[in-house]
Order: sequence, then C-alpha cells, then structure tokens
Amino acid sequence: MVNVVGFDIGGVNIKGAFVIYSSSNEYTLKISSKFYPMWLHNPVELPELLEGIIRELAGKNQIDAFGITLTAEVSDAYYTKSEGVTHVLTTFTKMMPRIPKKIISSYNTFLPLQDALDDYMAVASANWVATAMYVGKKFPNCILMDIGSTTTDIIPISKGLPNTIGKTDPDRLMSGELVYTGALRSTIPSITHKVPVQGKPSPISFEKFALVADVHLLLNHITEKEYTCDTADGRKKTRKDALARLARVVCSDIDLLSESEIYEIASYIYERQLNQISEGLTQVLKSREEYDLTVPVVVTGLGRDFLARKVAETMGFKQIYDLRQELGLEGAIASPAAAIALLLAEELKVS
Repeated sequence: MVNVVGFDIGGVNIKGAFVIYSSSNEYTLKISSKFYPMWLHNPVELPELLEGIIRELAGKNQIDAFGITLTAEVSDAYYTKSEGVTHVLTTFTKMMPRIPKKIISSYNTFLPLQDALDDYMAVASANWVATAMYVGKKFPNCILMDIGSTTTDIIPISKGLPNTIGKTDPDRLMSGELVYTGALRSTIPSITHKVPVQGKPSPISFEKFALVADVHLLLNHITEKEYTCDTADGRKKTRKDALARLARVVCSDIDLLSESEIYEIASYIYERQLNQISEGLTQVLKSREEYDLTVPVVVTGLGRDFLARKVAETMGFKQIYDLRQELGLEGAIASPAAAIALLLAEELKVS
C-alpha cells in the first residue's frame, strides 16, 4: 500500500489530493480545494494552510511521499517566477522533512525538491504535465483540454506523453496551447469589447464590473457553490447580483435593462469565449499534421463540459472523453493534484 499527497499550488486556488494505492492496483482518492489568492495573504501564512489541507486529507494515515506542482509563481504575489517557485518549494522543505517530495517538470519526469529549486523554469507552471502524463496512460494519442477557473490548457499527447511546442507559459501562449480564459475569473473585456444591447452593438466599459462566472451562473453552467472565486463587486453570488453586475458592464443597471436583454448579453459573451478557445484548438491542430478530428479529446476541469466539450463538438470531434468518469467530479476539477498523486503512487509502488 502506498499513500501519497498531491498538491497543485495555484495563485488563486490550492488543491490537494490524497491517494491510498492498494496492492491490488485499486485506489481511493480524496480531494480538497481552497480559494487562496496569494497576493492577498502574507507568505508566512502558507505553511499553516498546507498543513491544514494535509490533516484534512490524510488524517492519521501514514504519508509516503508528496507530489507537487505549482502555478502560483505567475501570480502578482511575486516579482519573478524564480521568487515564486523558491517560496513555494522552500515552504515544503520545512514541512515533514523526512517525507520525500517530488516535483513534476516539463521534462515529463519528477525532480527531487533541490533539483527543482536549481532548475526552477522546468517546474514553473508545469501542472499540465501531470494531467497529460496521467491521461496519456489511457489515451496515448489524444488532445487534452483542461479548463479551470482562469485558464485553458490544450495539450497534444503523443505516445503517452505531452507533445507541446511550448514548455513555458509565454511559449504556450504563442503556440495556442495556453488560452488565458477560464470558467470563473476571466473579465469581460478579456473576452469581448462589444456586446448586443437592445439590438445594437455596444462598446463595453473596461472596468472590472463583472466576471465570466456571472455569465455561466446565469446560463446555468455553474451553481452558486461552484462560483468559488470572489465576485467583482464583493456582493453575493445570486442570479440577481449576477444580472446587476453584467448590466453594469455597459454602464447600465437592472432598472434600465430587462432580464431578457441581460441574458442576451450573457449568451453573446459565452459565444465569444467559445470562439477564443476554438482559435487556440485550431492553432494546435494546424501546427501538427498527425492530429485531426478523429483523435480523441479528453476534457477536464470546471469548464470541461460547457466550454471544452462544447468547443470540441462544434469543431466536429467525435471521440470526447470526460475525465470525471475516471477521477470523479472533484478529481476532475482538481485533475493536476489528483494526477500527480496517482502518478507518484504508481512510481513508488513499482519501485
């Protein structure tokens, strides 16, 4: 039996997974996710949060290893990626020092913690590698689409391993493999500069009056519980509040615009977001002759159904697999944490 805790340390959400991998190749998986905007917290608070997640997940069970991946270093909590990676990984060195800690890298391998500190760009924002390597075990040749609260990863997988042009966030943005739009936190101006208002195209305010989470709440893509980030105005996550926020995007309000008119705005923003993701997926397809509409598409993350699946279906892909069938709902939403825990558990079990 092997027990592993996997962590995906994001700049906004910290997700943990605890895997108990039995001798019969069966496992149990437990997930924890905490909304934790790094830039709003003192760095010295991180160990306490991580220790709380470990207690919540593992309880009194033995822990054989930690698998770690991170994207927090790209947040504006840090001046540089080096600073962010160093802070997060150094935090882990002080926690349960006798338990081995492995960090997933863009080399498609685990690195010991000190090696990761020495080669920080290999582990910076490499959480997509863990999910892709896990998916590649079942679908050796496919396209992975992981849409979380903030970003979209479009990862070609070949012979069981990620086959990306880019290895870093800047390079993946250029290649279409990273699309900076997600299911919750994207601002409306990052998706479109105009929306329909009473039958006419209207420019929008470039203020942060609403988030795409308001759009998806109104269109029944997410529930209030799944609206896990802070709202743009600090108010509640009700439909009435979402309507008010979205009306404000065109400098209006719920007295001046009818509910149906605001829903028309929401539907338009949704279509524009689908177009953004489609453009990234199209770019990835065009860059590789070996991928076409017959290749399986594996969808995961909070936006796996109403964004990833919708885009894949619209583009004509026929084989679409939801990672929820393998990891469960919570596991699919926290797929990098679940994947890194499972990968490391399998590696330890073999060794």
